[in-house]
Amino acid sequence: MTATRVGRVRGYLPSWETTPDGHRIAACMIVRDEEAVLARAISSVRDFVDEIVVVDTGSEDATIAIAEAHGARVGHFAWNDNFSDARNAALGLVTADWVLVLDADEELEPATARYLREVVSAGVRHGGAICFALPVRSRWANLDAPGESSTIHKGGRVFRRLPGVAWIGEVHETIAIEDGKTMAYADADAPTIVHHGYAVGREVLARKASRNVELLERARQRDRAGGYYAYKLAQHAISDRNRDEAREWLRQSVAEASTVSSPARFIVTAADLLARMLIEDARKQAAREAARLLLDEAEVAVVRTIAHYPEATPLWLRLAEAAAERGDLSAAARTYSTILSRTPDNPEALIGYASAMRDDPAVVLRTLDRHIAAHGQTDTVCAWRGELLRTTGRVQDAYDYLDRMVNARPDFREARITLANLLDDEGAPAEAVRILSSMLDGDDVPVMVYEILGRALTRMGQSEAAMDALTIAAARKAEAMPTVG
Repeated sequence: MTATRVGRVRGYLPSWETTPDGHRIAACMIVRDEEAVLARAISSVRDFVDEIVVVDTGSEDATIAIAEAHGARVGHFAWNDNFSDARNAALGLVTADWVLVLDADEELEPATARYLREVVSAGVRHGGAICFALPVRSRWANLDAPGESSTIHKGGRVFRRLPGVAWIGEVHETIAIEDGKTMAYADADAPTIVHHGYAVGREVLARKASRNVELLERARQRDRAGGYYAYKLAQHAISDRNRDEAREWLRQSVAEASTVSSPARFIVTAADLLARMLIEDARKQAAREAARLLLDEAEVAVVRTIAHYPEATPLWLRLAEAAAERGDLSAAARTYSTILSRTPDNPEALIGYASAMRDDPAVVLRTLDRHIAAHGQTDTVCAWRGELLRTTGRVQDAYDYLDRMVNARPDFREARITLANLLDDEGAPAEAVRILSSMLDGDDVPVMVYEILGRALTRMGQSEAAMDALTIAAARKAEAMPTVG
């Protein structure tokens, strides 16, 4: 493929023969009372698919008429609070070789829709039962202020229609094959699906969430499904900002998935999220033993999951992070090095490796340069590089580099602060004050700005102004300290 990239195939491949020459595509939807949005969804795919299947689950508006008017084959399903049953009913009406899953409140992004055929062609060349994860851009209403935002994730949306393929899960359903195994899949960078369903008011979102949680809890009582329902309940808890509840659901998800011989890939995300939370909790512990127990739990969850998904980079990152948090920098460096041998430009691994190798400035500098080459001049990395040049005695190089960064980007705060600190230390306090003066407007001025400013003004003999700056710094620090009580 030239226009859109497809990643390596991962997951379960069936042992039986397939027919690798089929190219026909069906768009497949389940709908109910979607007259306001259905035409947009169908129109976005009509020129790129061979058939459109719409299964209605009880509409009382013009949904069915709109689907028929736009050339869809329409089926009917008596709603039973089970999304998989409805989707499987729709799948049963499909005659094409490949299925694109779309909801009525979604559409194929016009700029990328034409790449759908390329994805299918890639799947045909791979052979086997392939499910492609497409980018999904979710539009969100800003509930606290006018406007919208968006987030992007990958979701399995295009798959081969082969014997044994079916949806599982009563809510937050997923496509699987033969005894619940996740279909072998690959990532594609196009086409993008745009999801409009979250660009609604707070009450609508709350109703949807409440309905889904109720269905998930009901399904979990009947079938734990290898930790899947616990994982989805954790996601809802995260959305509700209920960290404690999310952590407990993730614990259950990882524990239950570990008892399944071939756990579905969601467990990678569950273990990653759980480890992140546990490591963050460990950092907040004053007692060393309490922190150690949390790090132990994080490592156990990750190692358990790596046994099934040894190439899951996020899990190796959490192992390295936990080792660094323990203070075992050599173990952290080895793990980060392993990650970089597989994915040389991984930004988190590059930063982690540089931090773990902090006692070897030459290695750190080379690693930061690798990060800049791959990801550009990011604020933290550039400031770090400038400070490293200074502390290793390359003062002029540090000045030239930081000055260049500041001139290229006047809003580059970290570089500006690092440059001002260098100038003050090297006997140019007036220059340091000049550099920092433009940063004093606004309420989010970093405390370090006032600290350097106070020190530089003291060197210049401006004791009153210096005292004002240092007083502000002290007050800002006091405000940031946690209260006890």
